[in-house]
Amino acid sequence: MHVVVIGLGQVGRHVVKTLEWEKHNVVAVDMDEDAVRYVEEHHDVMTLQGYGASQKVLTTARAHEADLVVAVTDNDEVNLVAALAARSLGAKRCIARVEGREWGVESDSTGIKYGFLGVDVVFSPKLLLAREFAKIAQSHGATQVIDVADDRVEIVSVDLDANFRRTNTSLSRMRLPTGVLVAAIVRDGELRVPGGADVLEPGDRVYLCGLREHMLKAEELFTRRRKAAQRVCIVGGGVIGEHLAATLLNEGAEVTLIERNASRAHALSCQLSDATIIRGDGTDIELLNDNYVGNYDLFAAVSNEDEVNLMAALLAKRIGAERTATVVHRAEYVEIHEQLGVNSVLSPRRLAADHVLRFVRERALKSLATLENGKAQVVEIRALEGARVIGIPVARMQVPPGALLCAVLKGDSVVIPDGQTLIDAGDTVIALTTPRAYDKLEVLFKQRAF
Repeated sequence: MHVVVIGLGQVGRHVVKTLEWEKHNVVAVDMDEDAVRYVEEHHDVMTLQGYGASQKVLTTARAHEADLVVAVTDNDEVNLVAALAARSLGAKRCIARVEGREWGVESDSTGIKYGFLGVDVVFSPKLLLAREFAKIAQSHGATQVIDVADDRVEIVSVDLDANFRRTNTSLSRMRLPTGVLVAAIVRDGELRVPGGADVLEPGDRVYLCGLREHMLKAEELFTRRRKAAQRVCIVGGGVIGEHLAATLLNEGAEVTLIERNASRAHALSCQLSDATIIRGDGTDIELLNDNYVGNYDLFAAVSNEDEVNLMAALLAKRIGAERTATVVHRAEYVEIHEQLGVNSVLSPRRLAADHVLRFVRERALKSLATLENGKAQVVEIRALEGARVIGIPVARMQVPPGALLCAVLKGDSVVIPDGQTLIDAGDTVIALTTPRAYDKLEVLFKQRAF
């Protein structure tokens, strides 16, 4: 598959990395010499320095032959013009990222629009982040929530604290709700797909997969929470903070939003009449104490500054906030936030890249989401007529170590597989796979030559 990626910032680099992993033919384009050099030094892909919306540059990148053009620079206009120009040259599909309010994407609560201004897909990472924060707030202790299969299946991560009591119970004996399974365990930074004999330990991060309607009950087995966040404090009144506040207010939550810019705070007080808007600094511990932030169920720091988000979250945790969540724009800061005890750390880079990669459809396996900074992927794969998996119980399939079949979509129904589940031709399977198992898993679903 020939893919042109325009813009080699955090999002573009992550897209390039994953496309290279999936063995696509990639041309990476950026005006900045240092950005191009970085990709040349770290990835085995073609590079091109130049203005990504230029017809000359697009032609040199063979955009007219491209199966997909991805425009993810920091400039909305460049992205839209590049996508439109590539489409006019003959590219099969084009995706553009937008950040500003001018393009109307924020009126769509999903953060994605199809066919907008003639571009196949236009998406807003900030709105997608707001949706993820809202799902975390509405969960019973999850640190990440990923929806797949048209929101019929959820994959959630939960962190086990020191009070976790099921440490001596093997997974095979653990009474999970029907339609839920443990898909992965992260321990000491290593992700692995567990077997029935594995036991969990305090400090583990556990990825659960199952039917959406059963996930809240499953989360309660691993956390102490029994309800969604009723009181939420948000630091940062930009697109993310505004949209998150509006979503939570619609769900009946009590929302306090802290914004240090006076004019922006005033605008928010008019737009979010049911929220408490405070003009101030989210890293001012006196302000946090004066507003009893320690009593809130969730504290979300979503400003444009990673350092502010981290400091605000740490202060909120220090004064008693039950759960903290932050936005991290720089990839190298994600691990720092997690090591310092922030419960949920969301990255616009990861989220944007995951949504872009959902439109890479040539291979049998389609990437839906990356986990733990690339240690695993959630993929969607269609069982073709004649594939090795057809008509064989899951227990007898030679699923490679490091992979797990999480859900089987049979028409309008969803099955969380057990050892006796059969896969039929035409079924779609949601699987979790590590890089080592990726190619071997794909082989199982390919048509055999008779």
